[in-house]
Amino acid sequence: MRRSLVLGGLLLLGASAGAEEAAEDDAAKFRVGVNVGIVSLPRLVNLEGYARVHPYIGLGGGWSTTPKFASDAVLRWAGATSDTTTSSLNEFSGWEVFLRLFPLRGVFYLGVGFGQQVVDGQVTQLVSGLPLGATGSARVQSWVITPRLGWQWVWSSGFALGFEAGVQVTLGHQDTVNLPPGTPPDVIRETRDLLNFGASVPLPVVNFTIGYHFG
Repeated sequence: MRRSLVLGGLLLLGASAGAEEAAEDDAAKFRVGVNVGIVSLPRLVNLEGYARVHPYIGLGGGWSTTPKFASDAVLRWAGATSDTTTSSLNEFSGWEVFLRLFPLRGVFYLGVGFGQQVVDGQVTQLVSGLPLGATGSARVQSWVITPRLGWQWVWSSGFALGFEAGVQVTLGHQDTVNLPPGTPPDVIRETRDLLNFGASVPLPVVNFTIGYHFG
């Protein structure tokens, strides 16, 4: 039994090494493809077009968003909701163009993305758990840069897997804030927190993708 487990483990390791070697052998080939995020942060839905235009260079662009049903958790993490206020995101989306450099001609890369993020939300006062008419809102359009590192595997069939991690940093922003006269202090504070989230908070970037690449 023990010998069978050891043998099975060695066969799996050999198969994994062989698959990785095959992917690496084909890694520098010119390819054009599409990647779809399976696990993506800070926005849950992530789509990108990608091209390996040179053994050392990749180029592409992407669009990402967070569905409204998932925005409550994002706002709680950002501190923009409390027992006395309720917050909602009408839009949390972004686009970018990116550059990837493959220093070893293989699957590992260093990259940077540049684009824009939009955060649009509102905060409403609660009394006994029910929303009242006092509402503040904020819309922030931010220019962002995202340094990252990652791996892009492509098999001869065209099937692709990718993983990357980085951080999104704000370079500048434009905002529109609406706080009507008489807005309660709690609503003002939480609206300012929402504004700060969109305008200045660095966000972790993690993407695990699958895709198909032609070439």
